[in-house]
Amino acid sequence: MRLGHALAAVGLAALPGVTAAQTIDRSNGEAGAPILQLTTAPRAAALGGALTAAGGVTSIFANPAGAITVRHLEVQLGGQTLFEGSKAGSMAVGIRTRSVGLALGIRYLDLGSVDEVVCNGCGGSGTPTGQRLSANEQAFALAGAVELGHASVGAAVNYYSTTLAEASGGAASFSAGVRGRVSDRLAIGASLQYVGGDVNVGGFGAPLPRTVRAGAELRPLGPSHERLHLLFAADYAAVRGAPGRVGGGVEVGLADPATQLLVVARLGLASRAGGDFETRPVTLGVGLKFRQVSLDYAYAGSALLGSQHRLGLTFADR
Repeated sequence: MRLGHALAAVGLAALPGVTAAQTIDRSNGEAGAPILQLTTAPRAAALGGALTAAGGVTSIFANPAGAITVRHLEVQLGGQTLFEGSKAGSMAVGIRTRSVGLALGIRYLDLGSVDEVVCNGCGGSGTPTGQRLSANEQAFALAGAVELGHASVGAAVNYYSTTLAEASGGAASFSAGVRGRVSDRLAIGASLQYVGGDVNVGGFGAPLPRTVRAGAELRPLGPSHERLHLLFAADYAAVRGAPGRVGGGVEVGLADPATQLLVVARLGLASRAGGDFETRPVTLGVGLKFRQVSLDYAYAGSALLGSQHRLGLTFADR
């Protein structure tokens, strides 16, 4: 696949709906900020994007109330390649003191660069100028959560910035969420994300992807099974002005209590596959946890972007 085609596709995702009259569909929240809609956490990606009710520091990317699930200190690094010369990833760190959890998350999308070409009457291939055009995005989230019995409430302040060729822009937003433990087997969560203004880049404005999410995680075996691990996860997410989507998956693993080693396999399914990137509905992944360190891998297919491989490394001081 050619880099220019992929860069153009993501550029259109960032500034879509531009017609000859240079108008933008401002009612479609999926019009801008692709990094805010990309699942960068490998475990969640392998489970069809289910993250709203999950635990761990990466859960703040879907629900700020997840900051309370950090037991003491947790650090995560994740990354993936999208296509030639481009990459995406995330970094997150969280701490907890008594009934308060705080977390900082950063996500980035580097789309690489292409040669600038000036159109000569738009009848041919154009003339290279010798300059390079690049595009990238960054998203920052500072989240805090408070535990209230078997539930937690959280809020986050977000900032999104983007650069497309010589133009740049950004916007701040607010997110809020709740998470509850119905039992030692079931956790549920809900959140409202990216309530804020428009992103203006090069004279064009696109709305942030204001998103409503709800999800659940079920561990049917409970904590009594030391060797067999089984988890079901499901999420519903709806971006303003766009149809909702459902994703979920199953995680199966074996643990060795003596060595504190856990090996898991994951299978996910996401609705509304296809779209601008022609993504496949089925996702796969594996995970390896040894004491305080976890290594996760996820695979997703796309006709436009090709095979997508995500890797994540997590350290959790419990």
